[in-house]
Amino acid sequence: MDVPLPDQLGAVERESCSAAPAVIRKLNLSRPPAHITGQQSVAFIPVTRAQWKSVLRDADLPGLQRETDEAVAEILRLRTASGRIVGKELPELLRRLRASVVALGTVAEEVSRFRPSRTSAAEQRLATDLAQANRGEARELFACLEQGWSEFAWSEVRRHALAAQATGRTLEAAAKVDHASLPDEDVYQRTLGMSAEQLRPGSGVASRARLLAAWAQAPRALDRRLRRSMRHLVDDSLPLTVKLLHHLVALALSDRPLVAHRAAFLARDLVTSHLKAEPELTCSVIARHVAREPEMLSSHRGQIAYRDAYNRAAHQEEKARAAMDLHRAVLEGDVKRTAVVVMELLGRAVPQGASLSTVRDLLAAEDGESLCKFLASTIRTEWRNANAHEDFRWDPVNSTLLLGGQPTDLDQVLDAAIRARAICHGFEHGVALAYAQNVALITWGPEDPNYVSRDLSILQAAGETRYPVLDIRRHGSLVRLDVPDISVETLREACRALLRAALADPSIERWELRQTSPGRPPLCVDRTGTHAGLRVAEPFWELADPLPFAVLPLLANAMTNAGEPAETAASTVLCLAAAHVVGERDRLLPALAQGDSAAKDELISTTKLISDGAKAAAQLLEGPARRKLLAFAQVLAGDCHRLRSARAFELIHEFAPADRVLRRHAPARLPWVTALDESAG
Repeated sequence: MDVPLPDQLGAVERESCSAAPAVIRKLNLSRPPAHITGQQSVAFIPVTRAQWKSVLRDADLPGLQRETDEAVAEILRLRTASGRIVGKELPELLRRLRASVVALGTVAEEVSRFRPSRTSAAEQRLATDLAQANRGEARELFACLEQGWSEFAWSEVRRHALAAQATGRTLEAAAKVDHASLPDEDVYQRTLGMSAEQLRPGSGVASRARLLAAWAQAPRALDRRLRRSMRHLVDDSLPLTVKLLHHLVALALSDRPLVAHRAAFLARDLVTSHLKAEPELTCSVIARHVAREPEMLSSHRGQIAYRDAYNRAAHQEEKARAAMDLHRAVLEGDVKRTAVVVMELLGRAVPQGASLSTVRDLLAAEDGESLCKFLASTIRTEWRNANAHEDFRWDPVNSTLLLGGQPTDLDQVLDAAIRARAICHGFEHGVALAYAQNVALITWGPEDPNYVSRDLSILQAAGETRYPVLDIRRHGSLVRLDVPDISVETLREACRALLRAALADPSIERWELRQTSPGRPPLCVDRTGTHAGLRVAEPFWELADPLPFAVLPLLANAMTNAGEPAETAASTVLCLAAAHVVGERDRLLPALAQGDSAAKDELISTTKLISDGAKAAAQLLEGPARRKLLAFAQVLAGDCHRLRSARAFELIHEFAPADRVLRRHAPARLPWVTALDESAG
């Protein structure tokens, strides 16, 4: 509801006419500037229509305009007051007016950074228009007071106020329009320039692997795009480490970008200032926070489950319980943990097991800290108390949620939980930014990573080999990776990811790659297999690709773990080893025919490595299967030794044993790749 302002000032008390200019002169208050100095001339953060609507709702520029109008109305009341009352009340009211104008201008500056799609471009211009009208209203009110309640100046105040109110109403209406008739926008394409198919499938926990796998396809172009959209947070000189990249991408994808970016900005500045003032204390506070990653991961998975339950629920009663569960988990988990970190950075203690009410009061007591005020705004203790005491239910008669007997909008509860979650995530992004920008000030304690940190290392290792992972779960010394269905083409990449993951976390006894399609068996490799593969690959990680020869012992181990007979496992390894030798010879055939000695050396070197891989695989099998593999490995090694003195063109018809083995054992039996067997038939 707009604040009504009169057409004319009407009767004005004589004392007020002289007192008002005197107050302004005494306080030495200047008019607000005519222009918003921080307003962005070019928006640079691309957002979808849905993200943009959340920006408008969270900005609440019409609400901030009402605060300005309320301050103007309160000041206007003094036109009929005595000089003493004017002198007493006007100073504080003017400060309140300036504060409201500064607040609206600051939020308008935040809004101006975001670039919605063309269908919403006009709304962004309206946000700028509202901020300008708001400042004009305040400037003209100062002029009105300086001139002793000038009627003409008041008409200008009202003109700007009416323009701001009309713009505010348009923005309020725009924030509610969902554009359901327009096609859905791909948030990944819009914000990052990547397809949803590359990143969306799978859990958020494992998104690091999918992100790195997708990013590797066009790293320079994607880097440039991300840096442009985050230029208010990072500069071009800052390296995009894997951790920082992950945080910036998560920030770009936030469904509540305004509050997430604000929290990141505030957290970055807070942590940076304390790193510069008290680096050791700051690092110890953040280290204690990082040590709680297992609790944070558990809370994250719980919140995702509650959100999914809300979306799946067929009845409002079920939606209400899911929303209340989500609200409780976010406030008791994310908000409370974040508040503890912030208070500890400020040198304040939060009592162990403190209630949310206590946490809110502690945050609210920090008047000068915007981040504390921001976090405090997420806590509605009356909602949390009703939740904790099961004092809530869905009222089907009146179609409303009752919290402590009070009707409450269910959508409002869900929205509050999502907003609080975005703020806490933004805080995490801000901490990562501060650490990335102040590396020289960081003091690292003794390295004792928890299992969540080790999981992230595994996911990073998989991503760096361009292998996407959908989820990761740990069961004692077993790690299960949910992955897309394995094909003949991706089998080698899966094995490469396993070897890298084994280097990232050597404590794992057994690895399990669980495929997406039901009925497909998991690919299981135990420590015996990874150790054998790593022994073959170790000399080559920094020089060349150790695959496919290092994959041979992994496959022998995986075949055994899949329950395949040793003879079948040996046949598969023989087929793949021979196929690679034949394939390399055929690939190099034109160069060999030209007498290229480098091609000859390459073929002999590759064949010797295949021999080493087959020998390593043989050690994992028993009986005749082992002897077959060892015999083939020895034949390949013998041919390599014999052909070192041969001329290049003579190798065109060599390695005949590999041809015979391939004919005998093809096609390979791969129990995880059903399509191969079907195509072979």
